[in-house]
Amino acid sequence: MQATLGEFELALAQPLLTAHGPITVRRGIEVHVGDHACVGRGEAAPLPGFGVETYDEALAALERWATDPEGDPPSEPCAAAAVESALTQLDAEIEGVTLATLLAGKTPAQRRIATHALVADLDPEAAAQRAARAAAAGHVAVKLKVAASDPSGNGVSVASAADESARIAAVRRALPAGVALRLDANGGWDRSTAIKVLRRVGYLDIEFVEEPTPQPADWAQISRTVGLPVAADEHLRDPDALDRLVEVGAIEVAVLKPAVLGGPHATYDLSRRASMRGVRSVVSSFICGPAGLRVARDTAVAVDPHGVHGIGTATLFADPLPEDVTPAGGYLPVPTEASTGGA
Repeated sequence: MQATLGEFELALAQPLLTAHGPITVRRGIEVHVGDHACVGRGEAAPLPGFGVETYDEALAALERWATDPEGDPPSEPCAAAAVESALTQLDAEIEGVTLATLLAGKTPAQRRIATHALVADLDPEAAAQRAARAAAAGHVAVKLKVAASDPSGNGVSVASAADESARIAAVRRALPAGVALRLDANGGWDRSTAIKVLRRVGYLDIEFVEEPTPQPADWAQISRTVGLPVAADEHLRDPDALDRLVEVGAIEVAVLKPAVLGGPHATYDLSRRASMRGVRSVVSSFICGPAGLRVARDTAVAVDPHGVHGIGTATLFADPLPEDVTPAGGYLPVPTEASTGGA
């Protein structure tokens, strides 16, 4: 089996402000395995501050592995996910099925899957307008980034609790009743601030709040106090982490990223475990390039073909990505046959 690597860089159309700092560009490494007849592709694109290895560490790990692709895979999270994604996709190509079919053991019935739109504008009016445009374009859910930190890197929130609440309310008012609003704090609030912000908007129709604080021990109390379900993302790294969060009543939703969870098989298995514990799963990209988006899309189809997933991030980039990973009318097409790794 041959293994080759290729580095890429994709600029975002505008900075994506998060509690971990702004994201302006995505650097990644594509992993190709197989031969000219069948090729599997994966992608490693670490993000600083999100609890994974650095870009240089991922590249070094993949370069070591590529010298002996029959040997042990890397241990670094993003590098390991890239290898597992490529190998699993290669298995699907060899069997002549899609990755989603390989994971779920059945062919999906529908031909498209819903994606939420991502909004991060700090100005309430701009955020509301972007959310309204997303709904008008066909998205049935919007995720609003909250608790963004100062781009200078000092970790200080750019908005007061009152301003953040007003921004959330403006976005919710801009959305039709049938469009869901999701909040993602990336652990950027402390418990007091989270409660202050969310109490002010608790009367609004908000689907869930993701990682409201850095400490999962806070989440059950926050959920009870403000009446909103809590979702985990960064704190979900393995089945044991899921079990601990469920046991303390901290979460109702699991946001699963194949790019950091070990690839599609590990993500699918974790979603099944979550379902047995009464937790529903939302599959999300890691602001991926095309190879990573295809893996996230197909995993989402296998996990919950009728759900609304965070796999529509192709629209965040300055240059267009391929049509099969770019949402149209709020949906991505579901592949029906093997495609030699999405080439």
